[in-house]
Amino acid sequence: MAISQSEHLPPASLAPVARLAGLVRSPDFLCGLGRTLEDYFPNISQVLFHFDSRGRPSVLTHNLSGELNDRVLKPYVERMYLLDPFHQHWKSTMSPGLWTLDELAPDGFRDSDYFATYYRNLGLYDEAAAFFDLHNGNCLSLSFGFYQRKNSPNQAELLATLRYLFPLLNSLIHQFWLASSLNIPATEEKPILLKHFGQGKLSDRERETAWLILRGYTGPEMAKSMNITLGTVKNHRKRLYSKLNISSQAELFRQFMLFQHSEGRKH
Repeated sequence: MAISQSEHLPPASLAPVARLAGLVRSPDFLCGLGRTLEDYFPNISQVLFHFDSRGRPSVLTHNLSGELNDRVLKPYVERMYLLDPFHQHWKSTMSPGLWTLDELAPDGFRDSDYFATYYRNLGLYDEAAAFFDLHNGNCLSLSFGFYQRKNSPNQAELLATLRYLFPLLNSLIHQFWLASSLNIPATEEKPILLKHFGQGKLSDRERETAWLILRGYTGPEMAKSMNITLGTVKNHRKRLYSKLNISSQAELFRQFMLFQHSEGRKH
């Protein structure tokens, strides 16, 4: 029987969650959280982030290979989280819950260079994330990647099970956070946000247009977001391309990447 996107599917046993509850006052809790999910889905790909309202994300635990850690996680926490639909969603809504990529990403996201670089080239065709609110703008974000490989978990079944388990996991994570002495240092955000990209060349509106292009927004979505006409969006795009001496979204993406690297070396 097909599983709908909104269905809640009870697991065969709650024993893995019961074992996790026994770790709620232990420093092993976060690793235990990963093991709990692997008990239900042995080939699950997962990363646990701390989203800090004052700075960039931190990776707490993950089960990715060394290669994927180098190709995905390191660039992500250094700079690419700025374009991530999941991080953007948390920062704008701070709503706990479970979300899929297509629920949060703009319509043109799968045609963006971000998607090509950090999804398609890695064989990653979809992603979901669960946000567990820690208050004061902070959360634990549990990210699940769905790869095009053998023995990958059934996506619909995994999401349905997580929806069923979410209230239990949310309560346990909250209790762990209150009881633990875990102290994740805040990291000051380096001045590499897009407001510095093209400084001296681009206007504020042109930088805003570039930001939305990089995140995969379509022309109509940009017009709605910026409360301007589609024709004005096209004019902003044309001018910023001319000022940066580029002619495509791919070139804009490469310039943004080069800018991030150069700014990172300064600080």
